Amino acid sequence: MQDLNAAGLLARVMGWQHPEMVKEHVPELQLLAYYKYDDYQRFGPGRRFIESLALWLNRLDHVDRPAALELVKNELVFFSDREISHLVEMAYPDLIVQDRLRLVAEEYGVPMHKVGELSRHPRFKELRLKSLYLGLSDGARTNELRRASRHEINNEQIWQAYELGEQKSGAMLVDLKKSLEKAGHEAASPHFNLIWLLDDFSGSGNTYIRYDSEKKAYGGKLQKVYNQLHKLKLIDPSHYEVFLVLYIATRQAIDHIEYWSERFTSEHGFKPLQLRVLCPLERSLALTANPSDTIRGLLENEKYFDRAVDDEHMKVGGTNGRLGFAGCALPVVLSHNTPNNSIYLLWGPELYDYAGLFPRVVRHKDF
Repeated sequence: MQDLNAAGLLARVMGWQHPEMVKEHVPELQLLAYYKYDDYQRFGPGRRFIESLALWLNRLDHVDRPAALELVKNELVFFSDREISHLVEMAYPDLIVQDRLRLVAEEYGVPMHKVGELSRHPRFKELRLKSLYLGLSDGARTNELRRASRHEINNEQIWQAYELGEQKSGAMLVDLKKSLEKAGHEAASPHFNLIWLLDDFSGSGNTYIRYDSEKKAYGGKLQKVYNQLHKLKLIDPSHYEVFLVLYIATRQAIDHIEYWSERFTSEHGFKPLQLRVLCPLERSLALTANPSDTIRGLLENEKYFDRAVDDEHMKVGGTNGRLGFAGCALPVVLSHNTPNNSIYLLWGPELYDYAGLFPRVVRHKDF
């Protein structure tokens, strides 16, 4: 009954007078809602997608509603919780293990196709113990990664945050020493060799590394991680590798991170960052790449935007928030929260004058 009422509301909002128009749009939207969109975790209690869509469209001028519906049906990219979990499950066997095999092959001159020989090598097992896993946000899903490793990652190797105090880092090194001794490896001065930084999504890359030309200084999570690894002596400065594993990232973010991290690490004498992305999103996905005239007009309409979102945090991206942080103009929604790299029409928070279709819970808010 709720679905029928929501479908009826949608038909009234769109002005569909004939049953054929309803049949053309509603069944497809209901299927998408059932399969994915109803599971958006930031909808209010009892709210479902079709109802949210109707209310969202109702706030637009009638002439703009067909373009908005076209955007939802043809352009929207929604990553469900199951899909992101699948990427997390792939990360360990398809990326992390493969890089360990490659490193052993390079160190000992064993051909990469000899997987059995490499996986039985003592160095391969030693590198497994000398791997440290750090989450860069609550989207890193460190618990899921640990379970996906089938007990190859222990609790003492993985932490849900990247900022470690002296007490925590010291405890990790003590546990590493015990693990190495138990496995029969040299443990006089234990250090981690492989650092795995984990996160779910990057739209622009600015969160990880950026350069302030006025202060002539780098900012972002990566510079904090590198400085911390050396300060807390978690690594041997002459022998370590740092990997950034992103489950989803845009090509814009990939290019940004690779360029600025290379500059940062070379200028500070650090080992270069190695970026690994499970699901890259190409630049053609951006709604500014090749938009239809109707969608272009919708995106350029200042009426559907609240300038209150253009705070100091949004300005770091160099653009206003109408096309998303750093002008990414993405049509992307993640099941747990819509990234602010997407267009404001999708992520606009409910606390502002115009809320998006999949309202975002903002991390920074003025009180």
